[in-house]
Amino acid sequence: MYLDVPGGFSTQVAILEKPLAEYLPTSNWLLLGDMSVRLIWRSHNMPEPEVSNWVETSEAAKRMETLLPWLEHWAERNVHRNHTLVVVGGGVLSDMGGLAASLYMRGIAWHVWPTSLLAQIDAGIGGKTAVNLDSGKNLAGAFYHPQRMVVANSFLDSLSARHLKSGKWELIKMALIEGDIAWAESLLDCKIPSSSDMKHAIGLKIGIVNRDFKEHGERRLLNLGHTLGHAIESASNFDILHGEAVGLGILAACLLSKSCGVTAFPSGLIEKTAKQLAPLSSRIPVWEKCLPFLLRDKKNEAENNLHFIIPIPASRPIQQKISPEVLESAFAKLFFMVNSH
Repeated sequence: MYLDVPGGFSTQVAILEKPLAEYLPTSNWLLLGDMSVRLIWRSHNMPEPEVSNWVETSEAAKRMETLLPWLEHWAERNVHRNHTLVVVGGGVLSDMGGLAASLYMRGIAWHVWPTSLLAQIDAGIGGKTAVNLDSGKNLAGAFYHPQRMVVANSFLDSLSARHLKSGKWELIKMALIEGDIAWAESLLDCKIPSSSDMKHAIGLKIGIVNRDFKEHGERRLLNLGHTLGHAIESASNFDILHGEAVGLGILAACLLSKSCGVTAFPSGLIEKTAKQLAPLSSRIPVWEKCLPFLLRDKKNEAENNLHFIIPIPASRPIQQKISPEVLESAFAKLFFMVNSH
């Protein structure tokens, strides 16, 4: 069934237990899927159109040159403007597939079937499509809404424990944006989020995106944990997963709250967060490797003026400009805490 979404939001959103063919386009569609979920797709007797591409995906392949063979293939197979692209995969593929859809014939319709927890909560919603450049993550892209997002819970069965844990940080981010400390703590304690957690988080993000599609104001709150997170992810050469990097960025943001003159976070929540991030201690790059990526972040207005989201307990976060030196101090605390558990 489809979720009730705010008036004007252009993406239909359905949450299902398993993939169902009735949610696919009825005609003129093509498929772009992640090879890792191909067997799951077929096990549910889901159809594959004549033009189907099953591809290997990785953060390293999230480049413009990866898209070009897809576009050439679609042109050779006479894909036209009345076709709909169905993207079946995680956040990397949905970012790339959505961008390819926006480019082909100046834009064809697309649907996304996110197959990772992180993509179901984050990448599949909001129309942000992008590829990486040498200088940083997601620096070439477009805002291009999918017409439909179909969340099928059974796809999560294919995920490793690490990828499930990684995706959970996007849910925790939504709890902190709402200032809901109890919800954040319950998410830290659970292994797999409940369906009610999923629906609540998806609904919250849809509301924010609907009110601020081009990220001029409120939508910037969704970058909580991402400014430092993207830098850590890139500096680690993507050895740290996106969700894990966001978790580290969230911890740094929580540590910054007191130094930025707002209410400090409960020490218990800080400790629990650091403990869950401790397995990443040997993967975290040093500050000097992160700094160049931070300075090239697309949200910055000047090199020494980093745009940062500071969470506040029991309230919505604030948007603040901070210096690299202030963030370096929080990074040092983060590094010490994670390595101490």
